[in-house]
Amino acid sequence: MRMDWRDKKIGEALRWSAEQWPNRAFVVGKEERVTYSEFDQRVDRLATGLLGLGVTRGDNVACWLTNEPDWILTWLACCRIGATVVSINTRYKTQEVEFILRQSDAKLLVAMPHYWEINYLSMIEEMVPDFEHSTPGELKCENLPELRGVVLWKAEQYPGTVSLQSLWAGEADFEALDKAAAALEVEDPVVIIYTSGTTGVPKGAMHCHRVLLEGRDFAKALHMEPGDNVLCHLPLYHVAGSVATVMPAMQHGATIVTMDQWEPSAAIELIERERINIMGGIPTHFIDMLSVPGIENRDTHCLKSAWIGGAPVTPKLAIQAKKILKFDALQAVYGLTETMGGTTLSEFEAPIEVTCENKGKPIGDFEVKVVRNDAGETALIGEDGEIWVRGYTVMLGYYKNEQATREAINQDGWFKTGDLGHYDEEGYLKITGRAKEMFIVGGSNAYPAEIERYIETHPKVGQAVVCGAPHERLGEVCFAFIMLKDGERMETAEIIDYCRGQIADYKVPRHVEIVDDFPRTSTNKIQRYILQKDVAVRFVG
Repeated sequence: MRMDWRDKKIGEALRWSAEQWPNRAFVVGKEERVTYSEFDQRVDRLATGLLGLGVTRGDNVACWLTNEPDWILTWLACCRIGATVVSINTRYKTQEVEFILRQSDAKLLVAMPHYWEINYLSMIEEMVPDFEHSTPGELKCENLPELRGVVLWKAEQYPGTVSLQSLWAGEADFEALDKAAAALEVEDPVVIIYTSGTTGVPKGAMHCHRVLLEGRDFAKALHMEPGDNVLCHLPLYHVAGSVATVMPAMQHGATIVTMDQWEPSAAIELIERERINIMGGIPTHFIDMLSVPGIENRDTHCLKSAWIGGAPVTPKLAIQAKKILKFDALQAVYGLTETMGGTTLSEFEAPIEVTCENKGKPIGDFEVKVVRNDAGETALIGEDGEIWVRGYTVMLGYYKNEQATREAINQDGWFKTGDLGHYDEEGYLKITGRAKEMFIVGGSNAYPAEIERYIETHPKVGQAVVCGAPHERLGEVCFAFIMLKDGERMETAEIIDYCRGQIADYKVPRHVEIVDDFPRTSTNKIQRYILQKDVAVRFVG
């Protein structure tokens, strides 16, 4: 049975799938396998628990969890009552998380107390002093005035909090749930995913229930079918994990097999044991899997399709990955957080040479064009220009940031990606460069202005310029040029130590150079491109 997803909401989609495939596993975690029917019931119970804490339509719930069934449970429960999940990177440190909690007006924080030997609870204590003495739902915090409670995942009863498990331990209140569902609109936001900007200030991209259309498109492009097993190793806090993995699987009767962290040997074992059919990843993931000893002899014949993107794909990698990992199709993807993660994809049937060239075609009924200028004049075939996107795949806007939204989306609804590319005569879009200064570390976007702003808080630093340096496995890493204040001296390791533990690890400089000054124009503007070229030359070969 086919479903028309155009006017459906996520809560309805889950209910429909639970009726179609009640006994099929929906989510597999480290310690549990949950069927569609049981998961749907848990969502009802957790949604009821959230209502009991005062969460209602329009409220934002921050989710700071690893890839486990409970991340998906939290999201879908929020969707069912009209609340929005604010996804938080598990690699973020205190000041990064505090900014997002404040800017997003998060009413509730769902978080891990400890994981990977990281003490998340201590970071929460820094952000929310004395929360232990509060009543969940009635928390008052001067720094985070909208925050009303802390929910801890898999934790014993902790003062001032409620456990996530206890919230879905009760009975579902169907009268309250039906009332909440009746008030929902398709254009209501369901997730806010933060992406940093060139100003260094993170921006929350809002997406609505139309992520179901992206799920439909992705599933069709990857040949996803009921009964397929989908590897969910990509972080759920990222659009590739939440929108591009959970949605298509949920809508099409597939099973989501989660990984709480990336480890290539464990991934191969999961592929063999769970008979994984579909996955996706950045080039680093495929490089890692190909490096597993004896990979040529592992039983990965179950693999059907995979998308690869987030960074340029080399022909050597594409050919080896398809052949050695035994994919029927390896498809190049292009997309952004603001466009639900997938804008173009090479076809399932396309020859591997298309993937080698990082080319794809729009996967849905939305528009993708290449323009010559801000007036939107369409570029010719083969002519490079900026890529613009319009339609249901484009975000609603940036949360509480009208100026950034206006700069990104023009009056005609076109989202200006800042990426460069061109169409060829066969209708493929090829990405040729980035107009933005962003660089990508192992699939995670790193923005120079954000990192520079933190480095410049060091008392000895006068100014910093950051750019990406080539890296064999991660694609790029952070290279920082530092100009010290007059009379100051320091070792480069001091900057690395200053950043480590304070900003996400992928943002921490791997290379630091102290300089007397930066190359500048006649008007004293820093010529960043000269530094970028200098770094690129150093790492050639």
